[in-house]
Amino acid sequence: MVYAHNKQVRVAVLDDHPMVRTVFELCLKHEPDIQLVGAWASSNELFNQLKSTVVDVLVLDFLLGERELDGLALVKQLRNHYPQQKILISSSMESPAIIKMVLSAGVKGFIGKSHNMPEIVHAIRQVALGRLFLSKEVAYEVENLYVMSEDALDTSLETCSKGNIYERVKTLSPREMEVVRCFLDGLSVSQIAVKFKRSRKTVSGQKQSALKKLGLRSDSELFKYSQDLLSGY
Repeated sequence: MVYAHNKQVRVAVLDDHPMVRTVFELCLKHEPDIQLVGAWASSNELFNQLKSTVVDVLVLDFLLGERELDGLALVKQLRNHYPQQKILISSSMESPAIIKMVLSAGVKGFIGKSHNMPEIVHAIRQVALGRLFLSKEVAYEVENLYVMSEDALDTSLETCSKGNIYERVKTLSPREMEVVRCFLDGLSVSQIAVKFKRSRKTVSGQKQSALKKLGLRSDSELFKYSQDLLSGY
């Protein structure tokens, strides 16, 4: 069935894996309402091409290669330069906490790389129409991510007020703050270890030390106060 749309949806893809870009090129050419206007491998190439290429929906891989601007930092920079740009995240990292963060940053949809191409095409069309897209499973997980009892919520707010967070961030060492920033950008402990050429054990220890200094008990609480943490440093 041909999708009813007044014009072709101009789609661009950013992914550092050549095979992923090739799959998009092969599959999207069979969609009469979609035009692939770019398939790029790096964030530098992305920003250079966006200067002269009109894109309706940008399909963005959340994690790119080493020394690449990616994750939440890339989303924020795109939103600063192109606030009207519709972004669909396609990623193998389907953490509800990360998904909630990128949605808060202005992303219009998220679909895991475990989904097949027809599902991704459907997500592109929904985002092109200005609709928020999440798979049913992801939507449920995100909605229930921070469900707490009233008592637990009161305790959390009492012990982790913005003022307290601002002061506690200042107690972190530079390396602990690096780990926190990367973790909030969606990198795993193993990926952070590779990025900074440290052992996984060292990075894990720095993350746990940071949580203790901040008075936080879990990764979910860390993500919950992410904006306060980063703005307070």
